[in-house]
Amino acid sequence: MHARLIRVATLLACLGAFALAFFTFVRPWYRSWGAGDDLRRAVLPGDQLLWQGVPRETRAIVIQAPAESVWPWVAQLGQDRGGFYSYEILEDLAGCEMTNLGYLAPALQTWKPGDKLWMYPPHKAGGLGQAPLALHEPGRALVFYTRRPGTHLTDPPDGTWAFVVDPIDAGSSRLIVRARARGHLGLLGRTFESSVFEPIHFAMERKMMEGIKARAEGRKVSKAADDAQVMLWTIAFSAFVASGALVLAGRDWRRRGLTFLGGGALFAYLTLGQPPVVSGILIVAALTLAIWLPPRNVCAGR
Repeated sequence: MHARLIRVATLLACLGAFALAFFTFVRPWYRSWGAGDDLRRAVLPGDQLLWQGVPRETRAIVIQAPAESVWPWVAQLGQDRGGFYSYEILEDLAGCEMTNLGYLAPALQTWKPGDKLWMYPPHKAGGLGQAPLALHEPGRALVFYTRRPGTHLTDPPDGTWAFVVDPIDAGSSRLIVRARARGHLGLLGRTFESSVFEPIHFAMERKMMEGIKARAEGRKVSKAADDAQVMLWTIAFSAFVASGALVLAGRDWRRRGLTFLGGGALFAYLTLGQPPVVSGILIVAALTLAIWLPPRNVCAGR
């Protein structure tokens, strides 16, 4: 009984370390990914739309293509347009019926008052998967009204989601994505938003921004590589859970405690850091071997 309590305490200590690292380092990093202090403080299109709305996230990516080559890819964002250029396999598993185009379609790039950015099919979920158009500056900005998790279509918008393309010089530009929100969520709402919704949203949004960058720069986007990345996420998370179960079972639990830490850190790195597929494969293979190779001493962990 005493040994089991030690193993449970070990897992809880590991989870506490994850939470501390996440809220101290990881969350501040991804909330301003690619954006320096000046950009985070800069006034962007759409900032004036919400009274008392404050920047929640500002992210940016430099694209080696002029602004006029980047804008059409941004202008055709939407489930019913050109897709979101993110992980299509995850979007479809969620029922989004997404098709991420690899070409430009001018007919999908026009916006007018009353239009909505659809993130989910209009015929599903009672039409909840929408963000009404709030501001359109052709060639530069698209801003949409949003609602935070737990609100309803009948509630007034409490957030904005802005996509801004700024020229840097004749051959390069910067895509900026900013989310703003007002009001306060309850304890459960804040916990869900910060620990679940935000990291998932960042993983998908980062991939979207890099998908726009690749397309605007004329690089081929591999759906197979995207699917492989998601598979690596699944393996890493499975290794994390399996290591925790083996710790509780007392099977070489000290070594499995280390792989529990490694599995959690690797899952975060793969989903948020999104390294090249080859690097991910090598790291996941090393973790898998560390978990399942038999111990040198068969009595280990007793």
